[in-house]
Amino acid sequence: MAIVDAPESQWYARRAGVTAVVVGLTSDTLVTAVSSVFCPLLLAVAIGALAGVVCAVVAAVLVRIWPVLRVLWWWSIEITAAVGAVGGWVTLAHLTSSWLASAVALVAALGCLVPRRVRQFVWAWAWCLVVRHRLRLYFATLARAVVRTGGPRPVALPLLLWARPTPAGERVWLWLRPGLSLEALEGKAPLIAVVCIAKQVRIAPASERYAALLRVDIARRDPLAGRIDSPLALLIPGLLNNQADVPVSPAVPPVGLELADIEDPAPEPPRGGRR
Repeated sequence: MAIVDAPESQWYARRAGVTAVVVGLTSDTLVTAVSSVFCPLLLAVAIGALAGVVCAVVAAVLVRIWPVLRVLWWWSIEITAAVGAVGGWVTLAHLTSSWLASAVALVAALGCLVPRRVRQFVWAWAWCLVVRHRLRLYFATLARAVVRTGGPRPVALPLLLWARPTPAGERVWLWLRPGLSLEALEGKAPLIAVVCIAKQVRIAPASERYAALLRVDIARRDPLAGRIDSPLALLIPGLLNNQADVPVSPAVPPVGLELADIEDPAPEPPRGGRR
């Protein structure tokens, strides 16, 4: 399975060649012109040619491997967590023993899974990672659809900046690339909700200056569905000593109320009127 699709890889290969020629010629000309002021012309031409070749190679490599760098950015959190966990275990095993390092790793894993609050915290952030990859899958599918229809170039996938948990689900910030807009994504919110295994998705601008910065709110549960204990009842005198009952209102709206049954308040006499 290829990390980058073949049509996209070919397009970036052609782009890398064009970039190398442009950057190389530009760097060669500029460096030669500047060097000719401080050294003989032949030496300046040689320095400019060397600088042009170096700059052309660097620019071409960056453009060519950009899809791979993008994939590494998508998996940066998982890669960092895996490297940190394995590196910490190996370091502890070298400092002490493998059995002690394994015991510490087991205790740390149980500490993340057994306590309820810690488990909810870890689960919420794990969903943030899942949502980032699900959004990436949706935009990658959209890009493949454009390529299959004969588009001139692959769609530039948005940059997934950050994701954090919310009481209703997750919130993700996107930086759109050319070819996408808020209006184009608002109509696809139900499709994004299906991809993210959620109930509802709302897309809104996240900045007043930049139209490319969007906020995606993913709702997979209703935070107001549960019971919320109010501290106001504790302010009733005698409640702490079980000497009073908390009154409960049925909160039933009035039925059959007509406007004609409501008496108008008596008009107030004019104040400070002229005689």
